[in-house]
Amino acid sequence: MRANERMLRTLARVPAHATLRVARRFAPVLDAGIVNEGEYTYLAYCRARTALPAGKASPDGTGRECWVNSLHVEDWYRTHVLLAALGFSDAVFALWEKQQGRGDGLVCLISKSRVAGSARQAVVWKMHRPGHDWLAEDLSGYDDAVLELASRADIAFVKERLCLRA
Repeated sequence: MRANERMLRTLARVPAHATLRVARRFAPVLDAGIVNEGEYTYLAYCRARTALPAGKASPDGTGRECWVNSLHVEDWYRTHVLLAALGFSDAVFALWEKQQGRGDGLVCLISKSRVAGSARQAVVWKMHRPGHDWLAEDLSGYDDAVLELASRADIAFVKERLCLRA
């Protein structure tokens, strides 16, 4: 797990009694499963809704996976959006483990930023394979709050930290 200072401050403001659970609205995304297309891994729900650019306009593999597997969590869940993103990430890891028979092989990225001209907070969730870095090694250079999760154990660690404050 990696997080920048902005994300650590954001997590510190999460109510200590808050619980992580997946919003029912995410059910269509999770029920569709995870698909592999060649060397790329996608949430099937996202892949079915995304046209990929062809030829030279196509992003690299990691960029392609992050672009397709990107969800604005606040479009699905209006309150405790960061907790919803964490719960959704946990559910995606669980789905991956069930489909692949192993826990390694995915990285979930959560970034949180203020939407310009609005009081809304955007939480963008992205997924890609380990070893294919989307983020810089030093997360402190990002204006957004950034969290990188490599496993359900990372999410359990975040949950534990939230519960220790209660």
